[in-house]
Amino acid sequence: MAAPLSSKALPLLLAALAGCSGSSPPLTSSGPPSSVQPGLDAGSPPSEEPDASRDGSLPVEDGGIPSEASAPSALSAAGLRIDLQATSVSGLSSGAFMAVQFQVAFSSIIQGAAIFAGGPFDCAQGSVANALTACADPLVAPDVSPLVALTSEWSSAGAIDDVSNLAHQRVFLFGGADDRTVSPVVVDALSSYYSAFLGSQAIVYESRHPDTGHTMPTLDYGAACSLSASPWIGLCSYDGAGKGLEQIYGSLSPPSAAAAGAVLSLSQGHFISDPASHSLADTAYAYVPTSCTSGEVCRLHVAFHGCSQEAAGPVGSAFYSNAGYNTWADTNHLVVVYPQTIASTTNPTNPEACWDWWGYDSPNYAKKTGPQMAMVRAMIDYLATPVGAGG
Repeated sequence: MAAPLSSKALPLLLAALAGCSGSSPPLTSSGPPSSVQPGLDAGSPPSEEPDASRDGSLPVEDGGIPSEASAPSALSAAGLRIDLQATSVSGLSSGAFMAVQFQVAFSSIIQGAAIFAGGPFDCAQGSVANALTACADPLVAPDVSPLVALTSEWSSAGAIDDVSNLAHQRVFLFGGADDRTVSPVVVDALSSYYSAFLGSQAIVYESRHPDTGHTMPTLDYGAACSLSASPWIGLCSYDGAGKGLEQIYGSLSPPSAAAAGAVLSLSQGHFISDPASHSLADTAYAYVPTSCTSGEVCRLHVAFHGCSQEAAGPVGSAFYSNAGYNTWADTNHLVVVYPQTIASTTNPTNPEACWDWWGYDSPNYAKKTGPQMAMVRAMIDYLATPVGAGG
């Protein structure tokens, strides 16, 4: 399904889709950055301790090179009461494609999704050529009819959850008018894909937002909104995280003025063997509001970063501190989990720390058995407690 590749597209898209490499403009923020705070005591993990020597995902304030001194406390499921059926996902760019495939594959637990610069389920169909053309900046919009058929086929075979679950979800889509990394027509295709399974009232689409590049739109943090450059968080005077969460969950309480919860670490090595061999970091991060550590029932949101937004890379904690979710989490009983990739040059080849949405790690990347997919689901299951189960 790959569209023809224009003469200008290949060098631009190889850089843009794989990592949006370029200069890093000055960042601005109207307030102090979210800081890593003390959190819960570490609990007993479900498996053996990981090799801590490979952990490159230690955070710093407001982005930058991670340092050992700023490592957060470990997150334990003890004391949390997470409603599994109120789980939602979101993501930017490669994280958006990952969020879509996770939402579809595990639809039985997902309430909705917020997708920023992403395309339809299994858009790449196992081909990096498709990923770089039909799913990035194509000459024509990708045809979603075979992807809709594939979704139903995999559902019938049990490779993903029953596709009928999608009818009960709500989704929010966002695309920038000036985005040439994931073109607006690709997001249009995602809207068409969703329309095959969801009613029109369940889809909110902020299409071609003016003067907006390839970025996570926020009210008051990041580079200029029109830029497609590190940290791929944009000062857009637009609350993308808030818009997405309100579409998923309905009316919410206003966000806190500043993040008051705790950023805690979560060992990904407890949920997948040898994370680095799957281009995964040893450590994920979770933002946990005070209300969620005091016995109240909370919801769970999983936010997938984009290429080159991993905490182990140059942007440091920028995504999990400043993408816009944490202040909403404070006032709405919401734990936000930020899974993490790492860059890898061989076995697998993923130099820009993208999520696997074209098969660089596994041919089953979009199915429930995909290694990255299964790891995130295991993390959710570890944290979630059925409501009414006590504790």
